[in-house]
Amino acid sequence: MVILGIHDGHNASAALIVDGELLSAAGEERFSREKHHYGFPYKAVDAVLNDAGFKREDVDHIAMATKTLPPAYFKTRRNSTFSIEDYWKEQKEYWHPKLYQGKSPSYTEIFKEHVESTHFPYDESLIKHENDHEGMWAARVKHACDVLGVTPDKISVHDHHTCHAYYGYLTSPDAQTKELLIYTMDGGGDGQNGTVSIGRQGKPLEFLAHSSNCNIGRIYRYTTLLLGMRPADHEYKLMGLAAYNSMSNARKAYEVFAETLQVDGLGFKYGVDVKDHFFHFKDRLEGMRFDAIAYGIQKRTEELLCEWVKNGIDQTGLHDIVMSGGVAQNIKANKLIWEQDGVASLFIPPGPGDESISIGAAFAAIVDQGDIQTVKPINNGYFGISFDDDTVTKAIEQSLESNAFSVEQLVLERVAEHMANGDVVARFDTGSMEFGARALGNRSIIADPRNPQVIHTINRLVKMRDFWMPFAPSVLEERMDEYLINPKSIDARYMAIGFDSTDLGKEHLSAGLHPFDRSARPQIVRKKDNEGYHSLIKAFEDRTGVGAVLNTSFNIHGEPIVCTPDDALDTFSRCGIKHLILGNWLLSKV
Repeated sequence: MVILGIHDGHNASAALIVDGELLSAAGEERFSREKHHYGFPYKAVDAVLNDAGFKREDVDHIAMATKTLPPAYFKTRRNSTFSIEDYWKEQKEYWHPKLYQGKSPSYTEIFKEHVESTHFPYDESLIKHENDHEGMWAARVKHACDVLGVTPDKISVHDHHTCHAYYGYLTSPDAQTKELLIYTMDGGGDGQNGTVSIGRQGKPLEFLAHSSNCNIGRIYRYTTLLLGMRPADHEYKLMGLAAYNSMSNARKAYEVFAETLQVDGLGFKYGVDVKDHFFHFKDRLEGMRFDAIAYGIQKRTEELLCEWVKNGIDQTGLHDIVMSGGVAQNIKANKLIWEQDGVASLFIPPGPGDESISIGAAFAAIVDQGDIQTVKPINNGYFGISFDDDTVTKAIEQSLESNAFSVEQLVLERVAEHMANGDVVARFDTGSMEFGARALGNRSIIADPRNPQVIHTINRLVKMRDFWMPFAPSVLEERMDEYLINPKSIDARYMAIGFDSTDLGKEHLSAGLHPFDRSARPQIVRKKDNEGYHSLIKAFEDRTGVGAVLNTSFNIHGEPIVCTPDDALDTFSRCGIKHLILGNWLLSKV
């Protein structure tokens, strides 16, 4: 059975599962070069099919994620095209008149500059108005039929949080052997923003709770906007900033969040009446310090998630936790969750946000067909597309026509020497691309993790990150216990979970730790997951005694992670990095 999973909302993506095995998955933004791409994933569909050696006509079934999406968001491509100013405009000119003045403003009229007919290829005759979710559902299904040449009976559409839950569950290395307690939480999807379920050793999920009040993600999103950052994109900046304040200075901000939302068993409730989230917090937080607000929302998020998980453990007696959905990317909260006494293990899959619900939809379709036992374990996060040596060679030859690069055969010891001397190196591996927003070595910028100066170098040359934001280390599995405090052996391969560092970790990983609290969000690198990246770090260890490298995504600030060899060469030519590993070659600027 060949199943194509599709997510056509924000962070659009496609995934191909054949006879229960995930062969390829990719986000549309990697190909469109539009970050957080909103709309049908045309290029990602073709990419995952080609990568696995299939054609459109080979697809037996199409599984689509999310039932209710407003046409207005499709027409404006909201999450991918909106600036911070646009999000403020959305609140002031659309939501405030709608919620507080009883008016019915037109979303597409307010944002008419974002509406382009070429970006809305759906049958408008099926859509009655700009918020017609059911009409948009019908139009999305019809469009998928037209694009892929199938009939509607070959398409299934799956609930948003069901997709999140099955993605987390069936990517867990313990899915077939343990009873897992699974949480999903995000800004919202299909009228819900949180679920709790049980996965029993590879059997269909048993849902215990569905919540429409699990608004941690939404509150966090609009707090991000209130602090002048881009919602659904810059929440990680808020999380990084929070560490710079404390309860003694931020109590007033904390209390605003604490009185608003509370845990209620396996669900949530509001302590005060909230008509909307943006204006509710705008009025109450006015005049408070930015870092106090960041501390307050992060502290309350940690408390809510920890209590929610504890309640689930107490009710079910299960101690192995899986979390999926956008809020599962809060690494600071994840650290406190796994540290709780009742938690035996915590698993966060690669790319747990909406980019992965194309995979979750395909899994859900397999479950509905009664074939869950056919799903094969996922062993690592590298299930993106790959490239052959000829493609790389042609890309290099073409690039040399307009760029002055030296090209030499890749020697890992030479790369290790460059990094030990303070140089920053970009790495593009021709094998399978990592999935999701975290670069896991195959599309990464790497450097000496001991040297704090490389932080300034990377920011000056390519990243332009906010001064308070940490980078992350890639650590050899063999050195994990020397660098990180991880007594429960938590699976930390996907940069999704935080840890305290040891004294040696503070020394060897200095540039890859949070500047203030010295915690880490590591990628633990196993040889069996990525032999090439493991060998490179080992070469650096042989040269320096340090079994890790600093790792950040290979992209210029504001752009998606590079995807193709051409992307890598273009980005390399436009930034200040001196060296690029491209397949089996090392390129250096002359």
